[in-house]
Amino acid sequence: MLTDWSYWISSLRTDQLLAALLPLLLFDSLRYSLGSLAVWLCDFARELGCLLRGKRPEPRFGQCPSVCVVIAGLNEAETLPHTLRSVWNTYPRLEIIVVDDGSRDAMSQVATEFARDHAGVTVLRKRNRGGKSSALNFALPFTNAEIIIGVDSDSHVGENAIWEIVQPFANPQIGAVSAAVMARNANTNLVTRMQGLEYLRSIFLGRLFADRVGTLGIVSGAFGAFRREALLRTGGWDVGPGEDGDLALRIRKSGYQIAFAPYAQCFTNVPTAAKTLIKQRRRWEWAVITLECRKHVDLANPLSKNFCVSNLAMLADRWTFNLFLQFVCWGYMGWLCIHANEHTWKLFFLYYLVFMVLEAIQVAVLLYYSNDRRRELSVGLAAPLMPLYQVALRAVMFYGVLEELFFRRSHCDNFVPEHVRRSTWHW
Repeated sequence: MLTDWSYWISSLRTDQLLAALLPLLLFDSLRYSLGSLAVWLCDFARELGCLLRGKRPEPRFGQCPSVCVVIAGLNEAETLPHTLRSVWNTYPRLEIIVVDDGSRDAMSQVATEFARDHAGVTVLRKRNRGGKSSALNFALPFTNAEIIIGVDSDSHVGENAIWEIVQPFANPQIGAVSAAVMARNANTNLVTRMQGLEYLRSIFLGRLFADRVGTLGIVSGAFGAFRREALLRTGGWDVGPGEDGDLALRIRKSGYQIAFAPYAQCFTNVPTAAKTLIKQRRRWEWAVITLECRKHVDLANPLSKNFCVSNLAMLADRWTFNLFLQFVCWGYMGWLCIHANEHTWKLFFLYYLVFMVLEAIQVAVLLYYSNDRRRELSVGLAAPLMPLYQVALRAVMFYGVLEELFFRRSHCDNFVPEHVRRSTWHW
């Protein structure tokens, strides 16, 4: 079989081989690989230049603004103590506000007991659930901190994470900073291991590149920092799902930039079952349609006061890879099925090998930047399965795009309480 494949490859002309590889542009691996490689080359050249000139590195932590960490949650009594311990006393000018969004478990009691023994912790309780956006906004009048940081109540932050995430605010143009979200339970099973590698590839490497070219348009809800002035100017969080992406886009609209802090790391549990993962990714795609195609489409309008080239580039990237290429990809898949012949399996095997090369490039770049190479190597063992995982996810994403595009599925999602959904604007 391999002999037949090798003979087929060697028989292709250069233009035929390039034409056969062209469909790889439909997937994210190529852009992530090339983007991460470009960032690595720039950083390696700069570090080599500093070494040759004998230049010493600048102090790592030069910024120390006042910070308020807001931990909003619903029925998180079990996970909240771990989150609180990971944040408390990790930064000098720090206060913590816990918001219980109408929980039915002992979340408020757990938070109150922690606050009793740890200074600087405030506990707020809402009688009725209003959703994550409502809970985060509820905390704002109770703090005057310069930087507001949102942390999910089922996550924990890494060492020096607060220090790392506030450093980009030295630039007054930075309105928000996105952290690097990692899979805490990556080694649980095959589903979580593939997500662990995907998070490293798309969040760590992907946002590292987007930050460098000025097109970063997302701040992870699990761990993200906001300049207080920027929050007040935009009115805080709006109704989700996708409230983290929505706020990031509104901050860009108001003239601020968004930065990425790769070593401000947050560890969260990813779905352990395929069914839960599918539901999560469908919701993520609903937000793409709701935000980039409806609510904030004016970011691409040259006549809008919010227009700038970087915002247009950001939306163009989302429209291209999350929408246009979705339809092209499945159109191509359908064409291949209709025109299947004895060479079709050879073409798919070629795609698999190229994908593996691209995955290897990304794992190598990850190891260069990693502060825990053993963790990255462990997660990287999932690389041989990633091509199949990407195709499966592409199908889920396509379904999510279709149901939101034609049926506005997000309007009946229980992520937000029904009374909130009814009273808010539907985009």
